[in-house]
Amino acid sequence: MDRHDPELIEILIAERALDRARLTWRAREARRASGVAWSGMAPAPAEPRAEEALLAEAHAKLAARRRWRDTAQGRFVSAVSQVQGAARGLHANGERAREAATRDLHEELETCEALVRDLRRQTLALIAGVRAAQRAVRDASALTPPPSDYR
Repeated sequence: MDRHDPELIEILIAERALDRARLTWRAREARRASGVAWSGMAPAPAEPRAEEALLAEAHAKLAARRRWRDTAQGRFVSAVSQVQGAARGLHANGERAREAATRDLHEELETCEALVRDLRRQTLALIAGVRAAQRAVRDASALTPPPSDYR
């Protein structure tokens, strides 16, 4: 996997944030135990994970994400997510186009034309997502055994 992969970078950022949160929590717990405490009750000192360990964890999580995404369920959920994103964009740009036309269609013609191009692109993305979801459902139904006749 490429170290410049956007998905890997996203997971690596999350791993670093998780490590910082773990260190903050451990420091807070150490302060709590620093008062009157029984011998040996304080938590072990926390050390940040090495960059290699963070990168290895990010690679493992990315591989797991991609394995899941290749399943029928993963393909379906990803497709539905694509549809939802396109629908949100359609709604937002539809509102912007309507507002521009309400102000003055002739003065906002360039804005409206650009928004119509965006609406078309988002509509195509929505349709592609629906088709991908249909394929995932069809693939999943081919894998599902028929219901048992036993009752």
